[in-house]
Amino acid sequence: MTSPSLNIQLVLDANNVHAQAAWWGKALGWVVEYPSDEMLGRLESAGLIEEDTLVEFEGRKVFRTASAIHQEVDGQRTGVRIYIRGVRAPKTERNRIHWDVSAKPDSIESVVARLEAMGAKQIGEHFQGPNRSVQMLDLENNEFCVH
Repeated sequence: MTSPSLNIQLVLDANNVHAQAAWWGKALGWVVEYPSDEMLGRLESAGLIEEDTLVEFEGRKVFRTASAIHQEVDGQRTGVRIYIRGVRAPKTERNRIHWDVSAKPDSIESVVARLEAMGAKQIGEHFQGPNRSVQMLDLENNEFCVH
């Protein structure tokens, strides 16, 4: 009998994958996954990297069309990861899925203010009984909530 996986990877489509990875990494306090020079060297040696595969972002060589962030607790990965995949088309419709960011132990107001200072936009709020949730947009207008 196979046990169910406790790991999850969400995929976020983005026009600027590295700006989105940096923004969400900072917003969530997660780690941006940058390819190591050793790994890039192995891929280049094996002929698996073409001339336009890599770009420079903040002084690092990174893959042009992909990035990722993950959560760590006490230096250990939790199994939760967000893969950011490059797309050319701009976002035009509401997301079919979004994530909720828990403000705890901080207040919703302080987390919303911090994210707005980073460029997020507040677009609404709603209540489910006594529970409040603030609806926001990230840098590329992807919806998320702070509760």
